[in-house]
Formats: sequence, C-alpha cells, structure tokens
Amino acid sequence: MSATAKAEEARWDDADSAALIDRILARYHEVHRKELPMLASLAAKVERVHGDDPRAPLGLAGLLSHMEEELSEHMAKEEEILFPLMRRGGHPMIGHPIAVMRDEHDGHVAELARLTRDHSAPEGACGSWRRLCEGTRKLAEDLAEHMRLENAVLFPRFGG
Repeated sequence: MSATAKAEEARWDDADSAALIDRILARYHEVHRKELPMLASLAAKVERVHGDDPRAPLGLAGLLSHMEEELSEHMAKEEEILFPLMRRGGHPMIGHPIAVMRDEHDGHVAELARLTRDHSAPEGACGSWRRLCEGTRKLAEDLAEHMRLENAVLFPRFGG
C-alpha cells in the first residue's frame, strides 16, 4: 500500500463508528466481493496454462475460492449481526461476536504470499500471471488494512 493510501486509511481511525462501518462496507466488503471471484478465475487460468511451470502458483485458485466462501460468511455475520449492534451503540453481549470476528481474521494473507512467491510473477511471465500477482498483492494489502481498521480501531470502541 502506498504512503498516500496508508494516510487515506489512517484518517478513518478518528471517524465516528457509523462512518467507519460505512467505510468498511464500501471500501472493503464490496471490493472483496467483486475482486475475489475475478482473482480466482484468473488464478485458475494461470494454473491451467502454466501448470507445468514449477514457479506456477498451483493451489492459488482453490485458496482464493475458499477465501471467497469464508469471507462471504464472515462479512455477512458482520453486516447482519455485529455492525447493526454497533450502530445501536453496542450491547452487553457484543464481546462474543467481536471475539468470533477476531478469530476469523486468520492467516490467508501469508498463504497468498507463499503461493505467489510474495506476489511476484517470474521474469517473462504472461500478462495474466502479472495481473494475478498485482491483484493478490492488492488483496493482501486490503485485507491487512480491513483487519486493522476492525481489530485496532472499531472493535476496541465496543470493548473488543
């Protein structure tokens, strides 16, 4: 993530909770829903065309599809349960859903980096492979910032 992008996101640290939730929904949830299926499709293409290359990101399409399923469920829980509670000012039992969300913020980012050799296409790679690595780098950065905004900024406001 560029310094400018980091500064843009950091300004949300001081936003009120409703505005921050709106930002998370628009900037991260909607973007993940749009980009993950496209990346999974692109990964499947790269694996199909370059599967005999030992540098190919074999297994990436499956990981991205799995991530899409898990993130869809995770985001739905936030959108249907956690965020509405937060918009109403919290709830005595909000700690449990926050703990569940924190537990689900897991290690997919590291696995993306491993399978793509730190989001680096090999020299001479085709345009699809290069776009795939650029896309997984952006996804990893987005996921990291999405989790930071929730774990370090939003959740602590509600005791989580």
